[in-house]
Amino acid sequence: MAVVPIVDGMIDLIKKNIIAKSNAISDITIGSTVVNIENSFFMEKDQEVILIDWDYNVEGTAHYDTYEYASIKEVNNTHSITLYTPVLNNWLVSNHAFVQKTIGHSPLYDEYVLYGDREVIPTDDMAVTVEPLSLSNEWIYIQGGLSEEYRLSIMVYGKDVETEEGTKIMNKYTDAIYDLLNGNIHIDVDNYDSPILVDVGAGSNVVYVEDTTENREYFIPSSTIPWPYYINTYEVQDNNHAEIDFQISSVSYSGGRIRIELNANLWWSYTTENYAVFIRHGRYMYDSRVDNIEYGTVQKGSAYIRAARLTWFGKEVKEHKFPQRSKGVSEFKEIENSSSSSSS
Repeated sequence: MAVVPIVDGMIDLIKKNIIAKSNAISDITIGSTVVNIENSFFMEKDQEVILIDWDYNVEGTAHYDTYEYASIKEVNNTHSITLYTPVLNNWLVSNHAFVQKTIGHSPLYDEYVLYGDREVIPTDDMAVTVEPLSLSNEWIYIQGGLSEEYRLSIMVYGKDVETEEGTKIMNKYTDAIYDLLNGNIHIDVDNYDSPILVDVGAGSNVVYVEDTTENREYFIPSSTIPWPYYINTYEVQDNNHAEIDFQISSVSYSGGRIRIELNANLWWSYTTENYAVFIRHGRYMYDSRVDNIEYGTVQKGSAYIRAARLTWFGKEVKEHKFPQRSKGVSEFKEIENSSSSSSS
């Protein structure tokens, strides 16, 4: 089944939810409390955010090495949040302004969520590493149900952790990741999704996605998918609702779109404005959680530094079919086909 997609899925989940960047869709001006952004899905009331733009790294600009902190008073809808206090600077769409979640005035950046731990962490700011630890298994049913348990180590490295405040920030990030992962017991691994192109009304059982090579490969009638993967495979979701356990009854192609007919009607409406997507589920983790956190120090080279370690496990079932063809047989030369008939 392989551990790499699990680690990649974990990194993607942390980036989407702990960092949660979203571009401004209109200028954020001095005195504003309402901020319009592309997608507020990963943001929540009372979370701290920073306002920042691409001039942050450009010397000589007004916003060089500058960003602004704020807290979310309310998530109004998919494209709007309200802040507790008015904005103090102008953050312009022309300068690629965006909003990003943070904790304790210490942002975590995409490039510092890393696959595998490091002897030297390449930043003095917040960093997170995700590293596979082990794989174990046990039979849970006969014939062929092998439960495989993957364990990962997630390290959280803090900024200025020699201070009391720095240690608190590191611990808050650790707790946020703990809450995130234990709120995603059936973590998405190897899922495939595509935007829904047309609003879907409640009671409908048809969705439209773009006609691409990948969508043709992944969105096919469930009856054509080998057992056991045809069961409970597809999901419809937007920022407001989600419904699962669908199978695909039929697909057809026309005008650059794929028409997908589901085996049941939807309870809710799903809109493109709220980022409706159609999802094919990949590997299914029937049990997963963070079962241990160590708040303390770790050794890096000759130094001990402050860090926290979360240990996560995820279990899935791998099907083994019997009888199995042995791959230990001897290799013989090909026997030429010959006629057994003879003449006298």
